[in-house]
Amino acid sequence: MRMRRVLALGTVPAIAVAALAAHALYPQSLPTTSVRFAAPGATRSVAYQPALLGATTHFGMVRDLGYNNPALAARQLSQIGANAYRDGLVWGAFSFPAGAAPRLDQRRRVLDFMPVANARPLLVLGLGGVKMAPQGMPFDDQQLGQFAAYTKTIVQLGQRYGAMYEVWNEWNMKVGDARPAFWITGQGNPADPRAAVHYAALAKVAVAAVKSVNPSAKVLVGAVGVDDGWQWTQAMVRYGALEGADGVSVHVYNQCRRDEQRNAPEMIDRLQSLQDMLRRETKRASVPVYVTEFGWPTTATKCAISPERQGYNLAQYLLQSSTLPWLRGSWIYDLKDIGQNPNDIEDNFGIYRPDDSAKPSACFVRESRSIVSAATSVELKNPFPGIYVLRAVLPDRQVAAVWTSNTVPTGHVTLEGQPKAARTMCGQAAGKGALPITPEPILADYPSGGAVTVTVSG
Repeated sequence: MRMRRVLALGTVPAIAVAALAAHALYPQSLPTTSVRFAAPGATRSVAYQPALLGATTHFGMVRDLGYNNPALAARQLSQIGANAYRDGLVWGAFSFPAGAAPRLDQRRRVLDFMPVANARPLLVLGLGGVKMAPQGMPFDDQQLGQFAAYTKTIVQLGQRYGAMYEVWNEWNMKVGDARPAFWITGQGNPADPRAAVHYAALAKVAVAAVKSVNPSAKVLVGAVGVDDGWQWTQAMVRYGALEGADGVSVHVYNQCRRDEQRNAPEMIDRLQSLQDMLRRETKRASVPVYVTEFGWPTTATKCAISPERQGYNLAQYLLQSSTLPWLRGSWIYDLKDIGQNPNDIEDNFGIYRPDDSAKPSACFVRESRSIVSAATSVELKNPFPGIYVLRAVLPDRQVAAVWTSNTVPTGHVTLEGQPKAARTMCGQAAGKGALPITPEPILADYPSGGAVTVTVSG
């Protein structure tokens, strides 16, 4: 993960900026609007399959970063409803004796985590290759051959756990382990190791290596970092990186954008533009997309997000993204904070703190995931900018969720009919009458079989 560009807001407090933004959207009271969902089965709907939900762990690294208790991490994944995780064993951890299989020179903790995780691994292929190649990236035939042998070894290690594989990590942003002073734009100059043409060559080798060991294994290409307009990703596809692969993976962040853009809808708008581009390039009805890193840091410095807002954002992302049938998985960065410096953005992305206590986001992820993972269908309506109403049909009931992506309450909602119960997602009973629409979703349980109607007003 790496930061988005920092866009200065001057000295205006963030909450004031949010309030001004909300006022600009709603200069007057909202007109009263009925939002109705037909009874389940009354209309045709796209077959629904819940996407994977995972979190990044760091058991494959040499540094501990607080990831030293595999059983505890497995419980934390279970507590938030995750059924996947992202980790890996880097290329640089292996040596390649002549005429022999690759040898792991240093045992990594991820080998102890995989047997107890009770979740599907997404294993990152690559990185740490400075000792094998001057730039830490495989380019010539010998390096690509070693990388293919390494990939086959990783697939053999992960096969019994149903592992998925991802080719490299943010190739478009780093040269080996170093981050140049400037970002590339577009496909990149072929003289730059980060250019899309070089990644595509590696992706073809890695995809073939994975499939030669386990033809049914899913392998993702891209792991794309900052890529304005998806230009590098487009070039990667044009150079053939997607051939034989099972999907495109990307990383989306926005904590350093303007305050009113530090939310789930901004991410999902970018993901939709990515899907639109992939459809054009491939001439397919859709291309599976996997968000292998996303999240918000609870830091006390620039790009600050409060722990509560982190939770609201994660819940909103999981609810809203559930309606995208081509989005097949999302991995929260991170499961746990990797440091204790409140001013370090990288230290503070976790759902759990360094002492393993839960941030508010643990509840929001668990509650939102429990809805979308149990649903048989989901439908989202957006009656006003920044206001969302989702209806999820579950085997035993229907759930209506109402929220705003603004950071301040925006409008009111009246839950029509006879909902069985209404509450805020991680709070208390929501009461009756016109309820304020806040960033914390309001949840209402409705009986199975009937229509669901809510009224949105000023």
